[in-house]
Amino acid sequence: MLRLKTLSKSYNSAEGNIEVLNRLNLSVSPGESIAILGDSGSGKSTLLHIIAGLERPTSGLVEFGTCNIWAATESERAKVRREKMAVIFQQFNLIPSLTIKDNIEFHSKIIDSHDEEFTNQTIKLLKLEDILKKYPEQTSGGQQQRTAIARAVVAKPVLILADEPTGNLDEKNTIGVIKILNNLVEKNKTTLLVATHSQAFATALNTQLILKNGKLKRNVL
Repeated sequence: MLRLKTLSKSYNSAEGNIEVLNRLNLSVSPGESIAILGDSGSGKSTLLHIIAGLERPTSGLVEFGTCNIWAATESERAKVRREKMAVIFQQFNLIPSLTIKDNIEFHSKIIDSHDEEFTNQTIKLLKLEDILKKYPEQTSGGQQQRTAIARAVVAKPVLILADEPTGNLDEKNTIGVIKILNNLVEKNKTTLLVATHSQAFATALNTQLILKNGKLKRNVL
């Protein structure tokens, strides 16, 4: 279970205090998938970073299972992130010195959850078979994005946080990503939070929320 309680985030700027998140409350159950829609700059990425323990909120609680993320130490947050979460960043965050195949398997092997058959199925569904021996710099942005998604999926995390995971993908590959993520949610009871501009992606998930003026609202589609 993921719970946000009166979560707020604000920044100081030359124009004064800017409130991005305003006392958000949200509960997400295992096996639930949620799309977070909103304009650029509305705070979608900030919200995911706070949940992942990467950016500190101004106030409020993030509870993930038995862990109070922002009452925990940095090493405790890192342990939860490594063993229970997978984050798909807009920047992909692939390791340049590793091949595409090694990047895909990196997280699952670190936490000793590697499943060769499941990994090969994911690689095939994401159409990455032909670039497994290449390095990230030898591949396109779309291929790197699919690699980052594969890395997250094959680790079979409890929670996936995805920030615009299909931003560089065409419609056909987007449909493939939706299928893979929904399959993981259904079979493994993975919790999925996706920040996206894609209406097609959003409607494929259980719940659609919109982040506007620091607040989350339901049923916007």
